[in-house]
Amino acid sequence: MWQKVDPRGFRTGIVKGWVSEYFAPTKQKSVEYMTQDLKVRNFIDKFYRYCGISKVVFRKGEVADKVKNDILIFTAKPALVLWKEGKKLEEFKKALKKQFGEDFDVIVKEISRPELSARIMGEYITSQLERRMPYRRVIKSSIERITSKWAKWVKILIAGRLNGAEMARRETFKEGRIPLQTLRADIDYHYTTAVTKYGILGVKVWIYKGDIDDNKKRSSKKPSNKTQVRKNTRGRKPAKKTTDN
Repeated sequence: MWQKVDPRGFRTGIVKGWVSEYFAPTKQKSVEYMTQDLKVRNFIDKFYRYCGISKVVFRKGEVADKVKNDILIFTAKPALVLWKEGKKLEEFKKALKKQFGEDFDVIVKEISRPELSARIMGEYITSQLERRMPYRRVIKSSIERITSKWAKWVKILIAGRLNGAEMARRETFKEGRIPLQTLRADIDYHYTTAVTKYGILGVKVWIYKGDIDDNKKRSSKKPSNKTQVRKNTRGRKPAKKTTDN
């Protein structure tokens, strides 16, 4: 059988950073921080559903014997997260304090290319499927949108009772190559579900944006003296040696 591994966790600590940043002094505290992290993420998904959220970074630390909580929300639609004069953001902070009993500092950042986010595209596909749109048309249009933003490879898998069929099946749509085992490959992945009248449909999205190390190596490499000499002497005849009589 295949060994299925999340591409994000496979590359965490190598070419990608952590989405949860905290250090617990004891084992009991680490369990408390982790459970709170999961509950906060589930709360954000319910509060800001279909608001174009790409990534959430949770930070927790102790400063001067006080616990500080920071939440970074990367979204393609900051107006839906903030609303008029930040009213919705203030409601979100009050709801967090009421739910968990702690103060949270929420920072909202806008992303430039939402089509390269697997989470945003997955939520777009599920929203269209819940409106009973044909799944093939939705997925093909999504692949065109993703590839138009210079994505090198896209793979979308959908499973369930497609078009209300009695037998559940799965279909895979892909374009480009598949470097899942290349650690320097920047691959974004997301899994989500669409709740329809005829059952639950599972949607998985992989987006390959390119290699992370290539551009850095090319920019940081400096030409050596040998290459400069070869470049200067290319196409010239070697000078003749002269001897004094």
